[in-house]
Amino acid sequence: MYDEKLIATGISRGKLLMFIMDICKENYLLKKVVNLGLSDSIAIHSITYFENLVYMADSFNNKIYKYDSNTNELFETNVGRDPRHMCLDNENMYVANFESDNISIIDLNLFTLTGSIPAGIKAHDVIYSEKNNSLYTSCYEENEVVEYALDKGSRRSFKTEGKPMHLFLLNDTIIAMTYYVNGNVHTKINFINLKNGNIEDIIIIEGLASDFLLDYENNMLYILNIVDKSLYIASTEFRKIVKEVYLGGYPESISCGSNSIYVTNSKKQQINVIEKKGYKFARSIDLQFVPDLIKVTH
Repeated sequence: MYDEKLIATGISRGKLLMFIMDICKENYLLKKVVNLGLSDSIAIHSITYFENLVYMADSFNNKIYKYDSNTNELFETNVGRDPRHMCLDNENMYVANFESDNISIIDLNLFTLTGSIPAGIKAHDVIYSEKNNSLYTSCYEENEVVEYALDKGSRRSFKTEGKPMHLFLLNDTIIAMTYYVNGNVHTKINFINLKNGNIEDIIIIEGLASDFLLDYENNMLYILNIVDKSLYIASTEFRKIVKEVYLGGYPESISCGSNSIYVTNSKKQQINVIEKKGYKFARSIDLQFVPDLIKVTH
């Protein structure tokens, strides 16, 4: 009996691989392994999963890959320079391109680039709001988040404290993870009111966060700190850190399922598992590859 189904990327024998696996309490079962290429000639920055399809952004080759787990076919399409993160609506994929300062539009059915939307300088993350029919993009060099209304083409900008990297939208609040350098590097979680644009609250974490996740089911934030090698758990209701879990090694990427949080730890060559109930470190799963990205698919 397996607890979760996961997708992970990792390196083994000089090759970058994608793994589809089942996780159980003590081990994992590899279902499929896909060779993406030599590890020094491809760089997968993010992965997204939807309806048995795995999408991967290759920031080195300026491509988006689509893997169909039913047919074992791998497709690719070109986008802007240095694609970082992706989001989907019912018809299109939107890709934030860090070096070309725009958002690529890909038709999901044709899996073809059909257009682009100008973005701010150094677009890193992009999310879609069905409620507002809008895209929200983090513009790293401009210390702002840009809202783009897909139906009207109108724009609004929201200032952030620090350089924004990752974004989530919770009701009428933008939650932006930013980097702030003032002698030392800090990670700041900005809570921005979507209606008036004001920054209502900020959570400050000493050190550099490698990844950041909103658990919509529990309204909790999970932040990985690569400096003190810990997982921070924050309440979106009280907007403060409520727990810190030491992981050690080098925590890279985070995802969560119904009962557990999963963290890839490249230095330890493990997946660290943290129970949501009480947020206790549960176990480590040793791997036969060096892991990077991770995504729970259920």
